[in-house]
Amino acid sequence: MASFCTKCGTAATDDTQFCTKCGAPLGVVASAPAPPAYTPPAAYGLPAAATVQPAPTGGGSNALKIILIIVGIFVGLGILSVCAVMFGIWRVSKVVRVSSIGNGGAVSVSTPSGTMTAGSDAKVSASDLGVDLYPGATQQQGAVRVSTPGGTAVTAAYTTSDSLAKVVDFYKGKLGAGASVFQSDKSAVLTETDTNKKNSVMVTIEGQSDGTTKFSILHSTSSS
Repeated sequence: MASFCTKCGTAATDDTQFCTKCGAPLGVVASAPAPPAYTPPAAYGLPAAATVQPAPTGGGSNALKIILIIVGIFVGLGILSVCAVMFGIWRVSKVVRVSSIGNGGAVSVSTPSGTMTAGSDAKVSASDLGVDLYPGATQQQGAVRVSTPGGTAVTAAYTTSDSLAKVVDFYKGKLGAGASVFQSDKSAVLTETDTNKKNSVMVTIEGQSDGTTKFSILHSTSSS
């Protein structure tokens, strides 16, 4: 098949590589290579393939729900605690009896576990205290008597114009040689307990700055 020189148009055969007239090389002109696909430039500071992830949603509402649940639990526990306390007070009010004695303000409290009497009218005697009273001593307010199925306890406070030494010597003689004595310049404690440990007397004595002496006696017995 004949071809033509692209420069001068002279005819040439297929096996001719150069034009016989002008000497220009013969052949089919190669097509220009296709341009590369266009790639948009990457944004400054970000990789080309970077994608922005959407911000998580719903976290705030979930935290609020958890807080409300916790608050509800604490409120419920508080209500239950108040109900328990009120029920306990109601139960106690059904079994405790409080009554006054005389006109001196003495009060007697009775419970299933025993009775307690306290006040200025709660008079006690030497037999109640398990030891003789100091001669001329004056009983102070605050005498208490407690009786339970397990035993009794009686205590009372007194004052005298005599010195600490005289009161201590008096109770040393009354409690006997078996009494334990702890004494300092301004106070003393004498304790006597029988061999069965069911009967105990404790006398606490304290000298005052005006020369008077205050002392209290506690007598406890056990029925077990």
